[in-house]
Amino acid sequence: MKKMNETIALQKYENEAQLAKELIRGFWLAHGDYVITDEEAAENLAAWTDKGHVFYFILKEEIPIGFVHLGSRGAEVDWIEDLFVLPEYQGNGYGSHAIALVEAEIKKYSESVYLEVAARNFGAMKLYHRLGYHCLNTVTLRKDFQPENFEVIRSEELLGYPLEVKKYIK
Repeated sequence: MKKMNETIALQKYENEAQLAKELIRGFWLAHGDYVITDEEAAENLAAWTDKGHVFYFILKEEIPIGFVHLGSRGAEVDWIEDLFVLPEYQGNGYGSHAIALVEAEIKKYSESVYLEVAARNFGAMKLYHRLGYHCLNTVTLRKDFQPENFEVIRSEELLGYPLEVKKYIK
């Protein structure tokens, strides 16, 4: 990780819908090569800023370079639902710094912070582990109805059960 000389800050979403939608479209493009419409981005934004959610812009010297979406799954807002840093800013520690800022807020009212990561997202898994996310909390299992549409990219064993990490074949 490169040393950051710039200031990273979080700015809570107020009413910057166009900027948020642009970043949300970038998020989906980077997380599955999925191009979404403005309407779909607006739906995401509405859900991600609704009651029980908090949406922060990640700012690098006041320039928006990504976002963090927090959510509640029954109790406090203590789930990091989505983290996105624009590709041209990745690899510089900005995501790690944003997580540290979010954790500082969540520590004020919760004993833990939670997140999920796709098993195929090895980079995110490495980052989260490096940042101290070691406690296995939940496991999401998926059954593919058309297994021929998926490629096994890794085999793992968890609690004695063989599992596969797959990616969708386009």
